Amino acid sequence: MTKNNGHKVRAEHASLAGYLREQLTPAQLQRVLLVSFNQWDFGIAALAEVGATLHTMGMEPQFAFWASKTPTKDVGWTTSPLIASALASPGRDQKLKKALVAFGLPKFAFHQPPIKRWKPITALAQPSVPIRSQIRALTYRDAPVGRAILQVNPDTDTPVTDDYLWPSAWIEASSRSYAYAYDQILALVEHQDISAMIVFNGRFLHDSAAVTAAETAGIPVLSYDKGGNDTDFDLTIDATHDWSALQHRMLKMYEEWPQVERDQVGSSWFEERSTHADPRNERFVESQTVGQGIERKDQKILVGYFSSSGDEISELDLDWANYFYGQPEALQSLARACRELGYSLLVRTHPHKRMKPKRDVEDWLEAVAEARPDIHIDQFSPIDSYTLMKQVDVVVTYGSTTGVEAAYAQRPVIVLGPSAYDELGCATRVTNESELKSALEKRIVGHRAGAISYGLMMKRRGFSFEFVELNDEGIAQLSGIDFDEPRALVRQLSHVLARIQRRVLTRN
Repeated sequence: MTKNNGHKVRAEHASLAGYLREQLTPAQLQRVLLVSFNQWDFGIAALAEVGATLHTMGMEPQFAFWASKTPTKDVGWTTSPLIASALASPGRDQKLKKALVAFGLPKFAFHQPPIKRWKPITALAQPSVPIRSQIRALTYRDAPVGRAILQVNPDTDTPVTDDYLWPSAWIEASSRSYAYAYDQILALVEHQDISAMIVFNGRFLHDSAAVTAAETAGIPVLSYDKGGNDTDFDLTIDATHDWSALQHRMLKMYEEWPQVERDQVGSSWFEERSTHADPRNERFVESQTVGQGIERKDQKILVGYFSSSGDEISELDLDWANYFYGQPEALQSLARACRELGYSLLVRTHPHKRMKPKRDVEDWLEAVAEARPDIHIDQFSPIDSYTLMKQVDVVVTYGSTTGVEAAYAQRPVIVLGPSAYDELGCATRVTNESELKSALEKRIVGHRAGAISYGLMMKRRGFSFEFVELNDEGIAQLSGIDFDEPRALVRQLSHVLARIQRRVLTRN
């Protein structure tokens, strides 16, 4: 249980210890390795809670806090330990170790990378042309290093298009850093007789290497991440981006939750989003005006297409033939279907396009122009997406969260791309143009309970802290040790180091 505005709230799982015992055998629980390549506040707090829990269960958790050990700085790296020590202001991961030792964990449970003079076991392959498709094919000891590299862009202006040339130095350095993490984790698992591993969600470069190393060693992997809006953290044995498993969790959670409370809590997530009160959605709605819509100029059926983020789904391991071969192609199919049916088409370009690479924005706007919609609401428009979804006759998305939000508002919803709500009964998923036309004609309103189960998960996903506490400023602590940031000068100098390395590696 945790506190929400001074009141106790119920989380998805009653206890972390109970969940761990459900997912792992006693032998697998014995020596769990907790790996960290990041220094984010929520990650540090989650590791503190998991480590403390395993210790109180009588297990022997082991730790690898290696955010500053890899050849390249991880996306979650924030603090240089050398600078922190020199200025007597330790980083979060240094405080985490101190807190766990104070909690009762032995110092020998914290490990350095075991291979002292590391070098790649096999040659690091480089693409003949540094484009996404060739990078994606790169492997190291049969591990998918290329896919991991593509999860983090060299800079904020890197597009998803395949003709963009990535910096060769970035690819080479990322490959080497992945190989380092893979080899070191695999060696540590073998040397320390590790029985299972816990790591951040497995998507970024070094976390991905750790996950693959664990799979090579044949041990189970659990991933930690942020929790719901009202809970503290999440931990799951499900694979990252296994949206079918996530939806199974939603439905199970909704079924087992007290009936009155589940609808109230699940609905509150949608209400907070629609009134722009959810801080996690703030950057997407900051330019929109609550309640501002459009004027309907005719009585024809109006189909509203709400775009999704192409860069967030581009590296999913999917059969894209089941998803119209991509979002631009899906939009063209929708435009053709609307013209054949005599419907009007409105395209709402997602406001996140204000923050996306220039080339990606240009490519998307070209796709919109080719579709020739009757109305285009661009990324800078103050039109409120939540008002707009209620004005159209049917909402179509490529997996955008807008789809489940429209389903909660009892609009007919059609999903063309990969999503985390197409198995909840609240939307109609289609895979080809014929199915799309049929769904547009029928415009079926889905089950609102399915949408509410999504909202319930977003509010109460995961666990609440038992051992970690939050002080009055919301900073996590264990054993009386706060996991606050080091002094501003430490952060600033560390940022300079990271910026210099990035600048060197991204030079073409």
